[in-house]
Amino acid sequence: MIEQLDKARYNLLKWLTIGWGIWFGSYILGDLIHYEVILIDLFSSLVGLTGFVFFIVNLQRYIRLSSKVKYSCLNGALNNEMHLLYKYKSAYIGFKVLLATIVLFFILSLFNQIPAKAVCEITIYCGVLSSLIAGLIYNRD
Repeated sequence: MIEQLDKARYNLLKWLTIGWGIWFGSYILGDLIHYEVILIDLFSSLVGLTGFVFFIVNLQRYIRLSSKVKYSCLNGALNNEMHLLYKYKSAYIGFKVLLATIVLFFILSLFNQIPAKAVCEITIYCGVLSSLIAGLIYNRD
């Protein structure tokens, strides 16, 4: 039972990462590239909507699974010290990527003017995506 719930948590985290990457990535691309062709804009919005649905559905499933585990007798086995360490490590990696992205944009801003909205969106995207990917790597075993 523990292995099944751990595998389910890994799969939900995988689809959550894919959904976030597609949804927010297409959102950022739609803001950065102003499309002249309506068909390309429609396709980008459709891809973003698909990623958003993936993200929301799997986020809801992930929250439901974690609350089911929290109130069961399997909580100690699934949320042990290694799992907490992996969560903290992935958050730490996400924070380091966030800071590196900010430093990179600061250096780029010395040479070119960059819109603040794009900097914020790309920084959040890189930070969250790196944290999710690090969580996948750590929870793989």
